[in-house]
Amino acid sequence: EKELELTAGPPIACTLTATDLRNRQRAWLRLGSHITAFEDAPGGLDLSFAPVPGLLPSLRELVALEAECCAWMTFQIADPPGKVRLSIRAKGEDGERGVRESFAALTRG
Repeated sequence: EKELELTAGPPIACTLTATDLRNRQRAWLRLGSHITAFEDAPGGLDLSFAPVPGLLPSLRELVALEAECCAWMTFQIADPPGKVRLSIRAKGEDGERGVRESFAALTRG
């Protein structure tokens, strides 16, 4: 009999209360109004934002908060001239699906 080796990362779960989750979703939707493009990427999503004043510090703050409650996701912000990009990734098929479902409201319409 072979033993299975599992290399599990943090559990795919959000640690926010229902009220905090609603507030966090509202904060993301406010920033989401500045999304200019998005695409599915291996492991998650890539989002591009218009470089409006105040967006980058707000995005950095929101990503820091998100990284605390959803440790299973990784975030990377880039700000090349003329745009702001956010990459959100997770490990495995469940993680990838979790990222896309968590941010689905930002990629609709």
